[in-house]
Amino acid sequence: MVVIVLSDYGHVNGGAAQVAIRGLNALADSGHKIIFVSAVGPVDEAIDRSKVETINFGLHDLLDNPSRISAAVRGIWDWDCARKLRTVLEQCDNADSIVHVHSWSKSFSSSVIHESVKMGFEVVCTLHDYFTVCPNGALFDFQKNEICHLKPLSFLCLTSHCDARSYSHKLWRVVRQFAQNEIAGLPESIRHYIAVSEASAKIMRPNLGKMSQVHFVRNPIDVPRAQMATPASNEGFLFVGRFSPEKGAALFAQAAGKAGASARFAGKGEGQVQILEANPNSVMLGWLGKDEVQQEIRSCRALVFPSLWYETQGLVVQEAAAHGIPVVVSDSCVARDSIVDGETGLLFRAGDSDDLAEKIRFLNEDAEFAGRMGRAAYHRFWADPPTLDNHVDELLACYQSILSARVA
Repeated sequence: MVVIVLSDYGHVNGGAAQVAIRGLNALADSGHKIIFVSAVGPVDEAIDRSKVETINFGLHDLLDNPSRISAAVRGIWDWDCARKLRTVLEQCDNADSIVHVHSWSKSFSSSVIHESVKMGFEVVCTLHDYFTVCPNGALFDFQKNEICHLKPLSFLCLTSHCDARSYSHKLWRVVRQFAQNEIAGLPESIRHYIAVSEASAKIMRPNLGKMSQVHFVRNPIDVPRAQMATPASNEGFLFVGRFSPEKGAALFAQAAGKAGASARFAGKGEGQVQILEANPNSVMLGWLGKDEVQQEIRSCRALVFPSLWYETQGLVVQEAAAHGIPVVVSDSCVARDSIVDGETGLLFRAGDSDDLAEKIRFLNEDAEFAGRMGRAAYHRFWADPPTLDNHVDELLACYQSILSARVA
């Protein structure tokens, strides 16, 4: 079997790239040929070039492209990318090859999907976001800071200014979505999708093609099993992630201030000003390396995941559980499925800083309860851990199922 993995980025800069890249070496160890095709360099040094063929197109991502005209045109449809991918696919037999798409909206366009389908390859796409159906990729109104329930590309959708930037940018996204739908044929042209959580699959299913199949493959959680952390003896609450409005970081800062609790923030983004305005006592840790993030998680009373948008999983919630740290999670995001309310973590009403403050205050004052939840989270996680080995096994089973069905 030949697996061609497509990712906008050749290096880890977020959840989608991390999942795409981390399994490459292990997939190659299974005896199959793996080709990793990315648009934006550099290519991660952790990829074993003796096992994995790496091809990078040397492109800019859309935001960093020095030519705004080029970015606008290529973001809608990139003929050059399609041509380059065709030369790669021509070396493969579509009867025993599969194209696995992780991301295409930041530098690639849907032209690479169209090319793969046109050449007769089976394509499977992991739903790391909602770009398959939604122009802004989030099913979220960034102007109102709330989840959007409008039908994508309906009249109300077209006239709604939901973009994080400007309405003109929303209109560009709409044009891109029309190209994606009408030329590339999405979402129907992709017959197989991988969901990383039941909740995100439930959100997406009504918008996918009638013939599309949704497979479940758990994202790998890269946390080696270690001695359980001791949240009962820790102090302070932690946010990990990008400081953007939909992530709810400023909401957490405000709630922590109301609760009189210490709030630490690991990450970066344009929302740092709003965080400090909401709570001047917030501790800004900056962008941390992987090991540093894990240490911060182990040293907090609880992780707070206050996201305002759906998310698709929320890897850091499971990372906290792997260490034995409870999590306070927004009840509107899919990460709620990663905890048992009152046993391994707590849910709060999405967007409600008072309710979040109440949950933070409760955990801040009841160290014993926080400790019990942490222990329960730890044991629940390690009873069936989504390790890299398990992730690769599930991926291979998914690939074989898709190719076997094709032969049948």
